[in-house]
Amino acid sequence: MKIAYLEDDLEQAKMVIGWFEEFGYAYEHFSRTQALLNRLRDEDFDIALLDWELPDMSGLDAIKLIRSKYHQDLPILFCSMRDTEADVVQALELGADDYMRKPLLRIELKARISALLRRSQGMQEDKMIEHGPYRFDLSNKVALVNGEPVNMTDKDFEVASCLFDNIGRILSRSFLLETVWGISSDLNTRTVDVHVSRVRKALGISPESGFRVKTIYQHGYRLERVE
Repeated sequence: MKIAYLEDDLEQAKMVIGWFEEFGYAYEHFSRTQALLNRLRDEDFDIALLDWELPDMSGLDAIKLIRSKYHQDLPILFCSMRDTEADVVQALELGADDYMRKPLLRIELKARISALLRRSQGMQEDKMIEHGPYRFDLSNKVALVNGEPVNMTDKDFEVASCLFDNIGRILSRSFLLETVWGISSDLNTRTVDVHVSRVRKALGISPESGFRVKTIYQHGYRLERVE
């Protein structure tokens, strides 16, 4: 495994690099965003660890560039001293897969990196989810309805595939936050509700399609078959 580590605070970087070496992780450290972007042109990494505040551009801009021009599926762990709900949601909505608040903790960092890699490897498996007119190609992140591709964001796709992979089960908002965004349930946000609503609309989920998404009060959502 190889990590791309973007951090301009050299003392912080020295500490985290020491952890990487202790864990047996290969890594490349970058103190400037452009240096990382240049390296991504010819090097593959298994995960990127990005800081928010950087000298040449913000970590948020780095996420947008990585997703749009370099590696759409590279797992990104975003780190910052910013800890408001709005900051966390903004980073996740732009494409970060997980968010850690500074100061970083050694064991938590290792656990989050391991969880991101497991999710990434699981999504790369050659697996299809098929129910009625709906088909989800997990390896290519493509959703089809009656054989026609549907334009969806990555997060909408993951929410949809999670629902269709758990038909008949109640999925709590905390479960979806942890599974799709990799964040704990103590974040009070309507992010899940917004994405479920978009999934309903994008896929045309309705009794006529043979399915419905039922809101379970104070619990979450359940995708049900409609006979």
